[in-house]
Amino acid sequence: MTGVKRIRTILLFAALAGLLFAPAAFAKVSAEKAAHLGQDLTPCGAEKAGNADGTIPEWTGGLQKVPAGINFKPGTNHPDPFTKDKPLFKITAENLDKYADKVTPGMQALIKRFPKTLYLLVYQSRRTAAFPDWWIKRTRRNATLIELTKDKLGVINHGVTGGVPFPIPTCAEEVVFNHLLTWQGPGSEGDFHRANVFPNGNLVRNAGGYVWMMTPWNVENLDAKHWDGIYFDLITKQEEPPRRKGELLLVKDPLNQSKHPRLAWQYLPGQRRVRRAPTVAYDTPNPGSSGEDTYDDAFMFNGALDRFDWKIVGKKEMYIPYNCYKADLVPEKELLFPNHPNPAVIRWELHRVWVIDATLKKGKRHIYGRRMLYIDEDSWSVVLMDMYDRRGKYWRTRYSLMKSRYNLPAVVKNAEYEFDSTRPDYTIVKELNNCEHPMRYDVIIPDSNFTPGWLRRQGRR
Repeated sequence: MTGVKRIRTILLFAALAGLLFAPAAFAKVSAEKAAHLGQDLTPCGAEKAGNADGTIPEWTGGLQKVPAGINFKPGTNHPDPFTKDKPLFKITAENLDKYADKVTPGMQALIKRFPKTLYLLVYQSRRTAAFPDWWIKRTRRNATLIELTKDKLGVINHGVTGGVPFPIPTCAEEVVFNHLLTWQGPGSEGDFHRANVFPNGNLVRNAGGYVWMMTPWNVENLDAKHWDGIYFDLITKQEEPPRRKGELLLVKDPLNQSKHPRLAWQYLPGQRRVRRAPTVAYDTPNPGSSGEDTYDDAFMFNGALDRFDWKIVGKKEMYIPYNCYKADLVPEKELLFPNHPNPAVIRWELHRVWVIDATLKKGKRHIYGRRMLYIDEDSWSVVLMDMYDRRGKYWRTRYSLMKSRYNLPAVVKNAEYEFDSTRPDYTIVKELNNCEHPMRYDVIIPDSNFTPGWLRRQGRR
């Protein structure tokens, strides 16, 4: 038995044992509550109605297919279906107080830091989040079936996959797992880059190449009864900068990392071997950003929940970057300005978000003492995040540009930016504008690719 097969067998046995002998789990909702899905709630758990003053519209199904008049070809960037929309108003340092209750503290700090150049262009809100029919059906099933483990750090899926796991969440951990298992297509691959942008306009590429990702939870025809519980697989192959060319990273995330920690391996050309990489997790500084973000900052939060105490603050109306097509279509020089991305090409809209407060557990270690997560109610994706040091002082903010990949359909991230209040540069991770291989989110990548052996074979080519 190979090492990977042994790991998979152990994880599978542990997952089955967890189903049979798990202690009392965190309660699922009643059939009466689940009946709200598709009624006053959307099929995936958001409030269906708009807000009182009409600035957030009713959800009417989202962008379920390529809009009429849009010439989209798979493997290319998505054309903007809202080119006729004009900004409603601009939030600047001068009028920030007027809108402060709907702007995250981190974005307020950024606007005040760069008062002459940074602003938010606010457009009409469009609730474009949409999902395949099969995903919606499984979401309804999940509401009365899927549970958290007693410690709320893992998911008991009872032999099923697919759908929002907790469409009517009862605790913060369920909201976070909805983010970790959000619908974004079954798998993705394409070109990516990471860079730091400095005040003089210089761009330093610290990472870049090709990425493969699979989310088995999102595969419609997955054999759930024989699934090993790995909900996320990732491989990155570095092509730049020259000093990192040929580096490979493999990450595999189980549903319950408090019992089965993340599995990670690296191939370093200088060593000519694949080695376990247990530090590729939590608050280890990411070399792709010169240490400006951590491994668990990626995707706006990823990995295990065990180092923080999680609390639902509530649901709020906030301005978030949404339907951001233009930022993907302009040349890079028109996007990556000194100090911050070009605000003229980023679209902000008013949406309802879940506000989650994560504070460092007593006795646990992390460079952040607190995180505030802002999670879009329609897509269940973290869109903004503020980070504080262990003294409680504001430190960093991160936001993602969201857009509907209407061919799937799904609302997904197309870029992430992070800003550190103690550093002059900011970091970006995204696909290259007008690159050779734009990210695709509709691919199925064989499970056999996500193994140390595959890394070894790739590294020797």
